[in-house]
Order: sequence, then structure tokens, then C-alpha cells
Amino acid sequence: MADDSSGLVPTLGSAGRRTFEWLRWIVGRLLAPLRVGDGPNEFRLSSVETHTTTLDGDTGWAYRPPATLRCPECGTDIIQGGPREPIDCPTCAVDLSPERFADLELLALRCPLCRTRMQHGRRHPETFDVPEWATCPNCQYHWEFKHFY
Repeated sequence: MADDSSGLVPTLGSAGRRTFEWLRWIVGRLLAPLRVGDGPNEFRLSSVETHTTTLDGDTGWAYRPPATLRCPECGTDIIQGGPREPIDCPTCAVDLSPERFADLELLALRCPLCRTRMQHGRRHPETFDVPEWATCPNCQYHWEFKHFY
């Protein structure tokens, strides 16, 4: 029997494998930009209402970041961990309900993820007495007050 290692069938098989690998490489190169990676540029919309591209975020007063307020009696910093927690001064006897938040001076909002002081503000100061947004300059966490315009 003759050796058929250089015949038509092995030659076509080898050429077919090379062609298939070449096509696979081309398709991979074409689809590469469409694939989602795991790198640092993996952003997502923090919430539908914010219209900003951030890494993480929340919407609504119930998710408001921890706040530092000034005590109206002694001037001490009061930390209110959440919007439903009472406002208790650690120095004097001031004990206020959470609804009195707007009556006090807001010193800072702290990022719930990295504890950095957040930039915050109001878009409608004539309508709302509370902050309407806050963004962490460190980790890009964004919080948005949810309301209807």
C-alpha cells in the first residue's frame, strides 16, 4: 500500500484548518470592540434619574448619604447616619426628629462607600430646603434626591 501523507485529502484538511483559524481570528478582531471588558472603564448608569455616568449610586431620600449637621444650641457637629435616624447632639441635650433636618445647617454629606466628603447642592433652591444631589470625588458614587419637577 502506498503512503498517502502528501495526497489530496491531507492537503485539503490542512488548508481547511488554516482557513478556519484565519476566519476565527478575523471574526474575533471584528467583535472585540463590542465585548464588555472587566477593566476600569466599566461604567454604568447609577440611576435612571441622574443622567450621569458613575460607578455606583442611589436615588431617593431613603438612600441619602450620612450627613454632618451643626447643633443649633452648642454648635457641635452632629452625625446623622441615615435620613430616618434621630438627630442627637453628643454634647448637649438637643434631640430632634429626622423631619427637622432642613432646619439645621448641613455641613457635609459623607460617601457611604469610602467615607469621603461629597460635593452636594440644590438644583431648585426656591422649592427644596434639602440637598438634591451629591457626588463623591473619590469613588464617583452619586446620590440623587428623587422628586417630580
